[in-house]
Amino acid sequence: MLDIIQQKPFLVAILAGLFAQSVKVVSFLFVEKRVNYRRFVQTDGMPNMHSTAFSALAIAVGMKAGFDSLEFAFSLCLTAIILVDTMNVKNAASRQAEAIWLLLERLRKDNPRARAENTGLSYTPLDVFSGVVVGVIFAFVLY
Repeated sequence: MLDIIQQKPFLVAILAGLFAQSVKVVSFLFVEKRVNYRRFVQTDGMPNMHSTAFSALAIAVGMKAGFDSLEFAFSLCLTAIILVDTMNVKNAASRQAEAIWLLLERLRKDNPRARAENTGLSYTPLDVFSGVVVGVIFAFVLY
């Protein structure tokens, strides 16, 4: 187990994901003028942590094993699946959340204590693309 953790592509992916989440905390600080550590674990926002971590992993694997290797091909396919699923699954969940919010708003008219909250599920293509860019740059810088 310790051997996996010490692999450079694994470390690059983990650090890239942590960096992406840290960017969200810092950007919230600049915009809202207050610290919100919950942003570190929230899923929404730019850059997208999934696309950042997996893009960094794919590039780091390519740099270690070669861009013509089976390992790189596998990690690239996995990254493509993650990117597509990030957009599709999160957007579908966001549409479901919007339907629930509408129901809650209707209930709220009858009950003023009922409250709809935004769960922050949706990713825009820019969130995912910015994650890819950050991940690729991060991999080249760290590797």
